[in-house]
Amino acid sequence: MLHEFGSWWLARTAELLAHLIRTENDAPPDGLLVLAGPVGHEMQAAVTIAERRRGRVTSLGSFLLDETGIAAARRALAGRAARAPVLGLTGPACLAREVELPLAAERDAATALRYEMDSLTPFGAEDVFWHWTPTRRDRADGKLVLRLTVLPRVWVEPLLAKLAPLGVVPTALEAALPGGGTCRIPLGPAPRAGAAHRAAVVACAVLAAALAATPLVRQTLALRAAEARVAALQPRVTEAEALRRRIQAGALGAEAIAHAGARAGDALAALARLTERLPDDTFLTSLSLQQRHLSLEGQSAAATKLLAALAADPAVRNPAFAAPILRTEQQADLFTIQADLAP
Repeated sequence: MLHEFGSWWLARTAELLAHLIRTENDAPPDGLLVLAGPVGHEMQAAVTIAERRRGRVTSLGSFLLDETGIAAARRALAGRAARAPVLGLTGPACLAREVELPLAAERDAATALRYEMDSLTPFGAEDVFWHWTPTRRDRADGKLVLRLTVLPRVWVEPLLAKLAPLGVVPTALEAALPGGGTCRIPLGPAPRAGAAHRAAVVACAVLAAALAATPLVRQTLALRAAEARVAALQPRVTEAEALRRRIQAGALGAEAIAHAGARAGDALAALARLTERLPDDTFLTSLSLQQRHLSLEGQSAAATKLLAALAADPAVRNPAFAAPILRTEQQADLFTIQADLAP
């Protein structure tokens, strides 16, 4: 039975090696590969370790994930484990789809995708490894087309735990797509071997220093905030005093009143535009207009669509979320949007 398993494993590994060699035109990065069997098995019994250089993959051997196999794998990995290993999965594993977002959301597309993940895929954002790349920008329709690639964590995390005794922490996943081609999902930088203890000590020291400095920092921040508010109000105070003197002296009184009326008219015009552009399922709890800089806070059934609605108005420029979107218990979105009004 062990001989049959070994034959099956070598055949699957050969298929994966051939597939990786065929994707040489994709210019995969050089480094260490840890090749695992089909995703979905309860536990992976063995892995193949290989090295990729300039698109060519060279096997270093296949190893059972038992005590003897782990010892042999460590010997094969000597001098190579620090090369940012990549976990390669045989068989279709990644799921990919195209996603359309408002073009105005491009600067914060990751937040929008994380928020919409459960509606775009059968999973929540915390349940998958995922990556996105822009594929097309349609400026005429104000749309951004992305390619979203996901891989459920439950398929991979047991294998990552089995690789821990080898000292291997993959920095990326590579797997085949159901319709052909491959996907690559970054997992973040791998920590250096032996640095975990030093990192923990440094983190504790930084935390202790932060706790000791917190009262002073909070007082300093409060004082700076108060000074900033005073400085922000000072021009208004000066303007009010000058206007009062001009009115009392009877000079240019009519001009000052007309100027104040024009400012009120700008605010009313802005409010009228927003009333026309915002959908009926949206209402505002706060509106601020200062020197043509507009700030909106409110609640909507679909906050991600508001940027496109505002961007369609030629008088509204650079609409963007000023804070993350929050979901209420009534399944409504709480949003904060900032924009500029055209002169």
